[in-house]
Order: sequence, then structure tokens, then C-alpha cells
Amino acid sequence: VLKLEVPEVMHHSSNEAMLRQLLALGPALVTYVVTFLVAGGFWFLHHLTFHRIGHVDGVLVWVNLIFLMLVALLPFSAGLMGHLLVHPVSQLFYFGNLLAIAMVLNVHWRYAKRKHLLHEDDRIETIRLNVRAGTAMAMFAGCFCTAIFFPAFSWLPIPLLLLGGLILERRRTAQAG
Repeated sequence: VLKLEVPEVMHHSSNEAMLRQLLALGPALVTYVVTFLVAGGFWFLHHLTFHRIGHVDGVLVWVNLIFLMLVALLPFSAGLMGHLLVHPVSQLFYFGNLLAIAMVLNVHWRYAKRKHLLHEDDRIETIRLNVRAGTAMAMFAGCFCTAIFFPAFSWLPIPLLLLGGLILERRRTAQAG
């Protein structure tokens, strides 16, 4: 579970002191919200892929266990990022965690397609999942690389690549339809 810690405030603290402590939680709160939304996005993509998968084999089970292990690491990497927002090591760990999740989800989807584990062949849905999984990978690879050189701007690839992914998905879907 992602968590936010309640500050240690003494009962006789002033309102001003309490507000300062709450404002100090800003980076942790932003990291919590972003991580929650990203985890929700991964859950959605994972759900969409399993909606299309009709059969599971041992390799797919292990790929999913690795996926879940990396998702379970999110509270730690988000906590690290929330405490040390612009520190390059915390950013590399956080975005590396997200990139690893996106890569494993991509492997999961491509493996299921390659091994014919899908229960039906819907070309448009397959294109959508390819673009979405690829966009997630590109997005977090972009964040990871940006964190190396420009830590203050490491979040910038997220909205840019989300918009680009939406445009690409619509174009590819229109061409296939």
C-alpha cells in the first residue's frame, strides 16, 4: 500500500507550525498521487491484456510474478522519491522501477501474442495494446534518461508521451479500421 505519514505534531503546536509541516509533505503527496495514477494505469493495461488472453502457460505465470514483484516495490520507490524528490539516485530508482514494470508488461503481452495465447484475434485491440504498452515503456525510459541529465525536469516526458501515445493510437486505429 502506498502511504503518507502523518507528521509528528505536538498537541500544542500552532496552526502555522502545523501548516508548515503539511506543506513540507508536498513532494510526498505529489509522488503519491502520480504513483497511484501510474499504478492504476498499469493495472488497467494488465487487465486489458488478460481480457484478451485465453490460455496461460508456465512462462506467462513467471512473467506475471516478476510484474507483481516490481509493482510491490512501488511503495518503497515512491517513498524514496517523495523524500528526495530531485535527488538523481531516488529518481533513477523510481523511474527505473516504473520502466522495469512497463518492460515486463510489454514482455507479458508480446509473449502471449507470439505463443498464440490470445482467445481471439481483434486487430484493432491488438494495435491499441501494442501502442499503450510501448508508450508506457517509452514514457518511463524518457523519465529515466531525463533524470540522469536534468533531474528537475524528469517528470516532463510523462504528459508529452501520453499525448503522443494517444495521437499514435488514434492514427493506427484509424488506419486499421
